[in-house]
Amino acid sequence: MRKYFIVFFLVTTAIAYYYTISDVLTEITTNIATSQFDKLLIMGVFYAGVGVSTYIGAIVSNKFIDRKNLIHLWLLLAILSSFFSFWIDGAPVNAIAVISLLWGTSVGLGMPSSMALFADSSTTEKRGRLGGLLAFVLDICLFFLALLLGLLSSAGRVQVFMIWLGFGLVASLLLRKEIGHAQGMKNPRLLAILRERRFVYYLLPWIMFCLVNSLEAPILRNFFGAGFFEFALIAESAISSLCALVGGFFADKVGRKIVAIVGFALLGVGYAALGLFSNIHSSWYLYVAVDGIAWGMFVLLFFMVMWGDLAGDMLKEKYYLLGGLSFLLSWFVQLIIEPYVELISVYAAFSLAAFFLFLAVLPLMYAPETLPEKAMRDRELKQYIEKAKKKALGK
Repeated sequence: MRKYFIVFFLVTTAIAYYYTISDVLTEITTNIATSQFDKLLIMGVFYAGVGVSTYIGAIVSNKFIDRKNLIHLWLLLAILSSFFSFWIDGAPVNAIAVISLLWGTSVGLGMPSSMALFADSSTTEKRGRLGGLLAFVLDICLFFLALLLGLLSSAGRVQVFMIWLGFGLVASLLLRKEIGHAQGMKNPRLLAILRERRFVYYLLPWIMFCLVNSLEAPILRNFFGAGFFEFALIAESAISSLCALVGGFFADKVGRKIVAIVGFALLGVGYAALGLFSNIHSSWYLYVAVDGIAWGMFVLLFFMVMWGDLAGDMLKEKYYLLGGLSFLLSWFVQLIIEPYVELISVYAAFSLAAFFLFLAVLPLMYAPETLPEKAMRDRELKQYIEKAKKKALGK
């Protein structure tokens, strides 16, 4: 129980810290940036810092520094960098860009190790259910965190989150035995991972989704309007948290592959409905429903489960690095496209999104199932025996 507490807490901290800093910087750039270049500078160096530090964290973990020491270093760096929030109000753009880079560096350093820790603490046969529970906890925490921090100024949000980080550092020091890694695990090379056909079959659809999601987000915000877009975010958060729980159960029962295919197909239907019936409000609600369902499945699979499955008995940090960078760096695309949102045809944007999401299903059709076949057969046999017992008792 102690192990799962620290694992869930560290993963939630890593992702919540990323979203908190990203939202704070977005609000700051909206308020003070005098040009698109200023916004690109501030947010660009943040995402660059996240990407570079995530890469460094995955490379040095368990090779140059033990995982638990890296996690302690990450939390300490995050706490120290949070102190810059006391000077960010009223600072010039160049100073904010420097702080943004420091925050990005502190955000990414512990992400691969935190996610790898979750994978190492769960067996493949139970990783779906545990991942679904973790995704549910994460969504609940992000929701209440958004409510709490929404009452504070930009700098105040970072300062309050500093308390969370401090608690995480104390907890990780007290439970340091639970955050080590199994000895003797092979540390794969990045190029070797990218040469794995089964890894590429799952990575390509994920990259396509990340690009579609980042491209469509500003278009949807402009299309829906502020009121409905805010409603959509809240509704999708609730739907995705519940679907992550249900999806985790099915991922352990029928396999990861079918859950992923269903998620991409549903999201493709949602965008197709928007493209064909953009003036009918019922298509908006259909999109919100299927997007929430798909996000629940994708957070479960591509944040928590899939890369740990594919890593097998090897060190998992680099697998989570490659999977995570696709999501983190796709937001660069959104920064570039935002100024041109009003020039883009809504029908064309939604129709292309649907096309690419349906296209993303093709690699999944050839992808091998990552849930061991023996686990599925054992579960089917157990269900068959239980049904036979019930029939025998009924007679």
